[in-house]
Amino acid sequence: MAKHISENDSTIVKHRITFQPMGISCQALEGRTIMEIASEQNIILRSDCGGLGQCGQCLVDVTPAEHLSILTDNEYETLSPERMKNGGRLACEARIKGPLSVSVSDSVLDSKEAVGKALDGEFFAGKQKAIRGDTDAKTGSLGISLDIGTTTLALYLCDLNSGEVLMSAAEANPQRRYGEDVISRIAYTNDQEDGLSELRQVLIEKINNLIAHCLVSANADTQAIQRVTVVGNTTMQHIFSGLHPRRLGVSPYMPLSCDSQNMNAAQAGLSIDESSPVHLFPVISGFIGGDTVGVILSEKPHERDEISLIIDIGTNGEIVLGNKEALWVTSCATGPALEGAHIESGMRASSGAIQKVFIDPTTYHVDYEMVGNDETMHPKGICGSGVIDAIAEMLKAGLILPSGRLCEGLPGVVEDENGIGRKFVIVPAGESSIHHEIAITLADVRQVQLAKAALSTGIKLLMRKAGIKKFDRLVLTGAFGARFNWQNAVTIGMLPEESYQAEVVTVENAAGQGAILALLDENVRKDIQAVAGRAHVLELAEDPDFIVEFIEGTKFSDKYS
Repeated sequence: MAKHISENDSTIVKHRITFQPMGISCQALEGRTIMEIASEQNIILRSDCGGLGQCGQCLVDVTPAEHLSILTDNEYETLSPERMKNGGRLACEARIKGPLSVSVSDSVLDSKEAVGKALDGEFFAGKQKAIRGDTDAKTGSLGISLDIGTTTLALYLCDLNSGEVLMSAAEANPQRRYGEDVISRIAYTNDQEDGLSELRQVLIEKINNLIAHCLVSANADTQAIQRVTVVGNTTMQHIFSGLHPRRLGVSPYMPLSCDSQNMNAAQAGLSIDESSPVHLFPVISGFIGGDTVGVILSEKPHERDEISLIIDIGTNGEIVLGNKEALWVTSCATGPALEGAHIESGMRASSGAIQKVFIDPTTYHVDYEMVGNDETMHPKGICGSGVIDAIAEMLKAGLILPSGRLCEGLPGVVEDENGIGRKFVIVPAGESSIHHEIAITLADVRQVQLAKAALSTGIKLLMRKAGIKKFDRLVLTGAFGARFNWQNAVTIGMLPEESYQAEVVTVENAAGQGAILALLDENVRKDIQAVAGRAHVLELAEDPDFIVEFIEGTKFSDKYS
């Protein structure tokens, strides 16, 4: 029996536990079960046997496995050797011994709210005319577009005759249990004998599940799927097509191939008519993939007279700059902080997440809005857009100094025993649903400083390389890019001041829209390679000014101090 640990015990040990794909992170007492910790974070897992370790319904995937107690007799009886080998544990049995990432699938959640939500019918409003054709979906002409992101998979089922998006679905990329970023996953394929095949298998299985879900919802048959288009970052596209990504992990980070890849559904492992063609977009470089090509196809900067600055912000930030004269592209590692990860009270943008923050600069009173806001809801964390808002508002109120340090002595700033400001409270413990306060910590500020410095430096150096001093149009897209207050991003120095002189457009998923355009139009598919070949690439790591500009970019403006 595990030793009970009291909160008042001087020998208390806590570890950081992160639940994915929610992005909810917390400190938890050593020796507690995963189920107990999850429950405290309002992550309610199925427990048909009442937590006795007998039903197997609370199965989760964990990493690293050695940071948990040894497998129990119940787990040996309930789980297959393969599931145990791959990090599967029963949440009601496994007790934590160290920092841990816990991956929770939809089927394990005892909740009607899915983790990976289908995107609504207005997703492509203005881009694709939603015309309900008379085609019988069961036998008609359908197609699938896939956007394979590091964090999220998105699938779109389209009517090839009418151009309508019949169904869309999105879920967390199951490869996340092998690492949050592409570098971790590349390392896994290098270190494990069957690493590539493992990563590819879990990806294809999840895609096939999404396909089945969409086809059932649309009352369609697999034989109706006539073609598939795929976009993703370079590493994701390599893994999907079975190309080993080892070269992407070492300088000069070159893909095995930059060309479009064509195969059939059988070769791809997709559960549709085996002869259906599958078309993967060309990639531009090791860090600029087919998803960026999709963004270009969707937004068409290469056909415009005005200069566009297009920023696709997610775990990585891809930047496109230019017009019909020339296109420049680069990529920067913004990290997961902008999506709520590695933030003390951070979480994904789901119900209960604070998404907007307002601070009165005179009284320091905090107001906020939540995802799924209603009068009965209490916040359980803060997502990326809320983090940007909070830091911008704190900066304007004088709560954050240009260095990033918190200003001690002001209301809401909590100091440590040495008088150093450690956090600013957004929601007191008594007003949250997780029974402890929601705050922006000094460490959170540092994470955002790194992310905003990476993005702002990439923009600055790309504009300098292209010889462009101003842009006419700013397009923000991506998992995070389409959902945050861009004015606050300018305030903290993440976006340039020139943004105020430009037309600002937010696009839900320009990469996915590009994949759909290619699915529906043969001429677009023919033009993809030429579009990719036009882009000039700036590799930030090779730019001699990068380090100096990056360090400068971590600072906040002193005009608020």
